[in-house]
Amino acid sequence: MVTTEMPLKLSMTCTAYDRNQALLNGSAKPEGIELDIHIDPEGGQFRLAHAREGKYDVIEFHMGMYIAGLPYKVLGYTAIPIFVKRMFRHSYIYVNRSAGIRTPADLNGRRVGIQTWFTTTALWARGILAEEYGVDLGSITWVAQESESIGDWCPPSWLKLEIADGVSQYDLLRTGEVDASITTGAWAPGRDPEIDFLFPNYAELERDYFKRTGFFPINHVLIIKNAVLEKHPWVAMCMFDAWQKSKALCYEWLAWQRVHQTSLWFRALWEEERAIAGPDIYPWGFNAAKTELQKMMDYSVDQGLIPRMFKTEDLFHPSTLCT
Repeated sequence: MVTTEMPLKLSMTCTAYDRNQALLNGSAKPEGIELDIHIDPEGGQFRLAHAREGKYDVIEFHMGMYIAGLPYKVLGYTAIPIFVKRMFRHSYIYVNRSAGIRTPADLNGRRVGIQTWFTTTALWARGILAEEYGVDLGSITWVAQESESIGDWCPPSWLKLEIADGVSQYDLLRTGEVDASITTGAWAPGRDPEIDFLFPNYAELERDYFKRTGFFPINHVLIIKNAVLEKHPWVAMCMFDAWQKSKALCYEWLAWQRVHQTSLWFRALWEEERAIAGPDIYPWGFNAAKTELQKMMDYSVDQGLIPRMFKTEDLFHPSTLCT
């Protein structure tokens, strides 16, 4: 419940998406909060630094790094179940055409590029490769573009992890320094003749994956400064409700776009998605996501991001567990 007479002034940083446009333009506002929004123009590369510095009260944050921080409690922020970004990951695993990789099993014993070990994209992709395709993650040499850590995290003994100093992940793959790469970028088709998808039929595979699991992989989450939540615990649900309202307005706009979008087959895709997933294709809230969150925790233990299992309830502010 809002307990302040004057609006509480808070700052938030996030990327601009269709689902938060109503927050950005002011047509959706959190009750009792005067929100100063800073659009992140860098694609999120400074989110960890922002959290460590306490620069903003509310931050769009990487789920993998947030999970990795659970044992250490050094971030000073707590999440609410607003999953700001979700993306399937079959289409973000790329190979160098000259490496002779034709199937996921061909990745065993190879060199595979990643942004960092904690990158949520890589967490999902590695988990899917191991669980669904039998890839041996311990046989691979993982080449990270950046060195990143949290607390006193140490890599598990089985992990072969190298850091590529000063060389971009894209160039490592293009030149064959790595055989494959997991990234958040759109590197195919047509960008470089040496780079291709591991799964050229990714659209078919992602649809099958969703129908079997119900997972639309969570990548980013919204975190709120602990100092704010300790003094004003109502902020958690007020921010949750405001983001939900913004998403609802986005859904209305997308429905209107069925006959207005600059696209060849947007209407068909809109109707296909809702036939498969229902009206809420981008779900937020704790209870609907529990199974998917548990899968992320399982992968995090298996891949050494966290040393032991935590409850999914440990991820979020208690007031939001009813969502």
